[in-house]
Amino acid sequence: MNLFAELQRRKVFKVGAAYLVVGWLLIQVSSTVAPQLNLPDWAPRLITLIILIGFPITLLLAWIFEATPEGIRVDSGTVGNKGIFVVCAILAALAVGWYWRTRPVEVRGDSDARSIAVLPFVNMSDDKGNEYFSDGISEEILNVLARTPDLRVAARTSSFSFRKQEKEVPDIARELKVRMVLEGSVRKQGERVRVTAQLIDADKGFHVWSQTYDRDLKDIFAIQDEIANAIADELKVKLDATHAPGAVVPDTNDLGAYDLYLKGMALWAGRGGKNLLEAVELFRTALKKDPNYAKAWAGLALTYAILPEWSEFPYTESRALGRDAAEHALALDPALPEPFAALAYVAGTEFRYATSRALYDRAIAIAPSYATAYQWYGETLQGKGDVDAGVTMLRKAVGLDPKSSIVSSVYANLLYTAHRDDEAIAACEAMAAAIDEEWCPLIKWDVAVSRKDNAQARAALEQVVAARGPGAIALFHAQMDALEGKGDIEAIARKLMDVPDGQMDPNGMTPMAAPDVALWLVMAGRNDLAIEKLARYRKIAPQNTRLLAFDAHLAVLHCEPRFIELMRSLRVEEPHLATDCPKGR
Repeated sequence: MNLFAELQRRKVFKVGAAYLVVGWLLIQVSSTVAPQLNLPDWAPRLITLIILIGFPITLLLAWIFEATPEGIRVDSGTVGNKGIFVVCAILAALAVGWYWRTRPVEVRGDSDARSIAVLPFVNMSDDKGNEYFSDGISEEILNVLARTPDLRVAARTSSFSFRKQEKEVPDIARELKVRMVLEGSVRKQGERVRVTAQLIDADKGFHVWSQTYDRDLKDIFAIQDEIANAIADELKVKLDATHAPGAVVPDTNDLGAYDLYLKGMALWAGRGGKNLLEAVELFRTALKKDPNYAKAWAGLALTYAILPEWSEFPYTESRALGRDAAEHALALDPALPEPFAALAYVAGTEFRYATSRALYDRAIAIAPSYATAYQWYGETLQGKGDVDAGVTMLRKAVGLDPKSSIVSSVYANLLYTAHRDDEAIAACEAMAAAIDEEWCPLIKWDVAVSRKDNAQARAALEQVVAARGPGAIALFHAQMDALEGKGDIEAIARKLMDVPDGQMDPNGMTPMAAPDVALWLVMAGRNDLAIEKLARYRKIAPQNTRLLAFDAHLAVLHCEPRFIELMRSLRVEEPHLATDCPKGR
């Protein structure tokens, strides 16, 4: 008799199948009930391990013992004993190995319990298009917590980057350098909403707190504040007076306006000219529904502040509209940080640096974890000429929002402007997953060209350029050939002068923006055309043009009277002008 037949005779298969069905049900129940009972994260895994180890033990017992009319007795058969013992031992070893290999790694990012990431709440509604609404709930809670001085809160971009990644909470906490993680779900049906939230200590693996709210949709603002206050109580931190218990004041009583605001902020976070212009319309429509909706005015101010850099919207008009929207928001709610940040950004682009710094300081005092304020502050300090201070501020923004393409790109670019080229490249490579796919290769190209390492320059940008088609790759190689004395510099220069002076054109013949083209022209010995290109750029992005006064890669232009005149028109003063000329000129 073979082993298979003996297993059938002793009913090992039937017992094993029954055990697997019951075990699977127990695992499902434990994973569902554990969060509701505030059991630690390791509890369901331990139950699963016990069930897995129990499986070979059950098989062994079914093999050894036999149920008879006289009762349970030991089966005296000897066929297959060694085989079944080996199989059961292997199954037990596999169970222990699974438990050991999948154990949570200890989080060592930020041991302070007063650091938190708010993950995007899962949209459980029948309408999958309601994801922006569940995102909005998460973001509103995040914004309340970000205003807490004693709490470090990971920014929205970074927290939300884990939406489609199947990562364990300890792994997410480690990447964001936080101790606590808030996750949850939202189910919106008609005029009712169910919000479930749970706070997890990623270091210890415990569910610190969890709660489910079943309310009318009009109570959504109260739910947001209740969750924020519950977290504050657990973390022993004090929220600002606006969100103290019993002080809930709805942002708007019009749920339609709130819905439009959430959609607008989602588009603003995505940037891009099309998104920002759509966001403006959404905020405007929300304000038609509720003219006193302060946050919608704030969203409008944030959008207008950066709109010219992402579209062809007129610069002077955008700044005026942004300032008006910010002032309107503050008249309605002086405790909002976003209008202060928008006003600070506009003041910086108008070279009113003292005012800009005061406004940024106020925004950060209101919301100490507001990553956008730190990012824009760093850019403004760079524009003033305080490049090292700008780098320091951008580091804070990266710490709060390490997964943000915008923040990471600006940080790497600021290091490049500070002539810390190796650091800029290292930052690019370290944040490759977050940075826009064209930005990092461009920085590497800029560094290589400025070092006259043409082979490295070709390697840095060739793949990016090739994605734009045969015409783009032909132009690129002609550029590089010309720098090596193999082509017609004048012909290539004329083509590059026709490159749009604003944001990089995703469908254009080159990924290079005006400053990159200016660098190529300088390296090709055409300083006159480089200055002409930058003079055009000044009309579209004066604040970005001003930065070039502090970029040592273009120091040779500092000897040119037209460049000095251009920079003085942007209020750049000594010692950042002709005194920075390279020796020998």
